[in-house]
Amino acid sequence: MLKPVCHKTDEHRGYLQALDDFGIAELLAKLSNYCEQQEQESLAALLISRLTLSIDAELIANYLSALALSLAEGIALNRQDSLPRLINQKFSPSSVDLPDDFPNTAKTPRFLYGDKLRWIGSDTDWGIAIGRFYGFAPHLCCWTWCYLIWLSKDSPSAAWISADIAWEEDLEALEGEPML
Repeated sequence: MLKPVCHKTDEHRGYLQALDDFGIAELLAKLSNYCEQQEQESLAALLISRLTLSIDAELIANYLSALALSLAEGIALNRQDSLPRLINQKFSPSSVDLPDDFPNTAKTPRFLYGDKLRWIGSDTDWGIAIGRFYGFAPHLCCWTWCYLIWLSKDSPSAAWISADIAWEEDLEALEGEPML
Protein backbone atom coordinates (compact mmCIF):
# COMPACT_ATOMS: atom_id res chain seq x y z
CA MET A 1 0.00 0.00 0.00
CA LEU A 2 1.32 3.43 -0.90
CA LYS A 3 1.71 5.99 1.84
CA PRO A 4 0.36 9.45 0.97
CA VAL A 5 2.96 12.21 0.84
CA CYS A 6 2.54 14.90 3.46
CA HIS A 7 3.78 18.16 1.96
CA LYS A 8 4.06 19.83 5.35
CA THR A 9 6.35 17.05 6.56
CA ASP A 10 8.41 17.29 3.37
CA GLU A 11 8.64 21.08 3.75
CA HIS A 12 9.70 20.67 7.38
CA ARG A 13 12.39 18.14 6.41
CA GLY A 14 13.59 20.52 3.70
CA TYR A 15 13.71 23.38 6.21
CA LEU A 16 15.72 21.28 8.69
CA GLN A 17 18.05 20.16 5.89
CA ALA A 18 18.63 23.80 4.87
CA LEU A 19 19.43 24.72 8.48
CA ASP A 20 21.94 21.90 8.55
CA ASP A 21 23.41 22.64 5.08
CA PHE A 22 24.08 26.28 5.92
CA GLY A 23 25.56 25.58 9.38
CA ILE A 24 22.73 27.27 11.24
CA ALA A 25 21.84 24.11 13.16
CA GLU A 26 25.45 23.88 14.37
CA LEU A 27 25.42 27.59 15.29
CA LEU A 28 22.20 27.15 17.30
CA ALA A 29 23.65 24.07 19.01
CA LYS A 30 26.75 26.02 20.07
CA LEU A 31 24.64 28.93 21.30
CA SER A 32 22.56 26.51 23.39
CA ASN A 33 25.57 26.28 25.74
CA TYR A 34 25.12 29.95 26.60
CA CYS A 35 21.44 30.85 26.47
CA GLU A 36 17.81 29.76 26.16
CA GLN A 37 16.17 28.86 22.81
CA GLN A 38 14.49 32.24 22.22
CA GLU A 39 17.78 34.01 22.97
CA GLN A 40 19.65 31.55 20.70
CA GLU A 41 17.50 32.46 17.72
CA SER A 42 17.83 36.21 18.38
CA LEU A 43 21.58 35.93 18.87
CA ALA A 44 21.98 33.76 15.76
CA ALA A 45 20.03 36.33 13.72
CA LEU A 46 22.25 39.12 15.12
CA LEU A 47 25.45 37.19 14.35
CA ILE A 48 24.32 36.40 10.80
CA SER A 49 23.31 40.03 10.30
CA ARG A 50 26.73 41.25 11.55
CA LEU A 51 28.49 38.75 9.31
CA THR A 52 26.50 39.97 6.34
CA LEU A 53 27.43 43.58 7.11
CA SER A 54 31.10 42.73 7.57
CA ILE A 55 31.62 40.75 4.36
CA ASP A 56 34.92 41.87 2.91
CA ALA A 57 35.12 41.96 -0.90
CA GLU A 58 38.93 41.72 -0.81
CA LEU A 59 38.79 38.62 1.41
CA ILE A 60 36.32 36.94 -0.95
CA ALA A 61 38.36 37.92 -4.02
CA ASN A 62 41.53 36.48 -2.44
CA TYR A 63 39.71 33.26 -1.62
CA LEU A 64 38.30 32.90 -5.13
CA SER A 65 41.73 33.67 -6.65
CA ALA A 66 43.37 31.02 -4.47
CA LEU A 67 40.69 28.55 -5.52
CA ALA A 68 41.09 29.38 -9.24
CA LEU A 69 44.90 29.19 -9.00
CA SER A 70 44.75 25.82 -7.26
CA LEU A 71 42.40 24.47 -9.94
CA ALA A 72 44.62 25.81 -12.74
CA GLU A 73 47.69 24.18 -11.17
CA GLY A 74 45.82 20.96 -10.43
CA ILE A 75 46.31 21.33 -6.71
CA ALA A 76 43.49 20.06 -4.54
CA LEU A 77 42.55 22.94 -2.27
CA ASN A 78 40.43 21.99 0.69
CA ARG A 79 37.74 24.70 0.68
CA GLN A 80 36.86 24.16 4.34
CA ASP A 81 40.49 24.69 5.42
CA SER A 82 41.48 27.60 3.18
CA LEU A 83 38.63 30.03 3.90
CA PRO A 84 39.03 29.94 7.70
CA ARG A 85 42.78 30.56 7.21
CA LEU A 86 42.01 33.64 5.12
CA ILE A 87 39.46 34.84 7.68
CA ASN A 88 41.89 34.29 10.55
CA GLN A 89 44.49 36.34 8.69
CA LYS A 90 41.95 39.13 8.23
CA PHE A 91 40.95 39.18 11.92
CA SER A 92 44.27 38.25 13.45
CA PRO A 93 45.50 40.19 16.49
CA SER A 94 47.44 42.48 14.15
CA SER A 95 44.09 43.78 12.84
CA VAL A 96 43.60 45.65 16.11
CA ASP A 97 46.45 47.97 15.15
CA LEU A 98 45.42 51.47 14.20
CA PRO A 99 44.72 51.51 10.44
CA ASP A 100 47.78 52.65 8.46
CA ASP A 101 45.91 55.46 6.74
CA PHE A 102 44.18 56.78 9.85
CA PRO A 103 42.46 59.29 10.01
CA ASN A 104 41.53 59.06 6.31
CA THR A 105 39.74 55.74 6.80
CA ALA A 106 37.86 56.79 9.94
CA LYS A 107 34.20 57.46 9.33
CA THR A 108 32.97 60.88 10.36
CA PRO A 109 31.67 60.85 13.94
CA ARG A 110 27.87 61.07 14.19
CA PHE A 111 27.89 63.15 17.36
CA LEU A 112 29.64 66.38 18.35
CA TYR A 113 30.83 67.68 21.69
CA GLY A 114 27.85 69.10 23.55
CA ASP A 115 25.27 66.82 21.89
CA LYS A 116 22.66 65.43 24.28
CA LEU A 117 22.71 61.65 23.96
CA ARG A 118 21.10 58.60 25.49
CA TRP A 119 21.67 54.89 25.27
CA ILE A 120 19.49 53.40 22.50
CA GLY A 121 16.35 51.67 23.67
CA SER A 122 16.70 52.97 27.19
CA ASP A 123 15.41 55.93 29.12
CA THR A 124 17.69 55.09 32.02
CA ASP A 125 20.87 57.04 31.28
CA TRP A 126 21.53 60.18 29.29
CA GLY A 127 23.95 63.06 29.24
CA ILE A 128 26.18 65.30 27.14
CA ALA A 129 29.06 64.18 24.90
CA ILE A 130 32.25 65.70 26.33
CA GLY A 131 34.78 63.63 24.44
CA ARG A 132 35.33 60.84 21.96
CA PHE A 133 38.07 58.53 20.82
CA TYR A 134 38.57 56.17 17.92
CA GLY A 135 38.97 52.67 19.32
CA PHE A 136 38.94 49.05 18.29
CA ALA A 137 35.55 47.54 19.13
CA PRO A 138 36.15 43.80 19.62
CA HIS A 139 32.43 43.00 19.37
CA LEU A 140 32.38 44.60 15.89
CA CYS A 141 35.89 43.49 14.83
CA CYS A 142 36.59 47.00 13.58
CA TRP A 143 37.57 50.52 14.59
CA THR A 144 34.78 52.95 15.51
CA TRP A 145 34.00 55.98 17.65
CA CYS A 146 33.50 55.73 21.39
CA TYR A 147 32.07 58.68 23.33
CA LEU A 148 32.62 60.01 26.82
CA ILE A 149 29.24 61.03 28.23
CA TRP A 150 28.88 63.41 31.19
CA LEU A 151 25.73 62.04 32.79
CA SER A 152 22.82 64.33 33.60
CA LYS A 153 22.33 64.79 37.34
CA ASP A 154 18.85 63.25 36.83
CA SER A 155 20.26 60.17 35.11
CA PRO A 156 19.91 57.13 37.45
CA SER A 157 23.57 56.10 37.19
CA ALA A 158 24.63 59.64 38.23
CA ALA A 159 24.07 58.48 41.82
CA TRP A 160 27.38 56.56 41.67
CA ILE A 161 29.20 57.79 38.54
CA SER A 162 29.66 61.16 36.81
CA ALA A 163 30.61 59.98 33.34
CA ASP A 164 30.45 56.84 31.22
CA ILE A 165 31.59 55.71 27.79
CA ALA A 166 29.56 54.16 24.98
CA TRP A 167 30.17 53.01 21.42
CA GLU A 168 28.58 55.16 18.75
CA GLU A 169 26.21 52.36 17.70
CA ASP A 170 24.76 52.26 21.23
CA LEU A 171 23.83 55.96 21.36
CA GLU A 172 21.13 58.18 19.90
CA ALA A 173 20.43 61.90 20.01
CA LEU A 174 18.17 63.00 22.84
CA GLU A 175 15.51 65.61 22.27
CA GLY A 176 14.73 67.35 25.57
CA GLU A 177 15.03 65.71 28.98
CA PRO A 178 13.58 62.19 29.45
CA MET A 179 10.64 61.67 31.76
CA LEU A 180 11.41 60.04 35.08
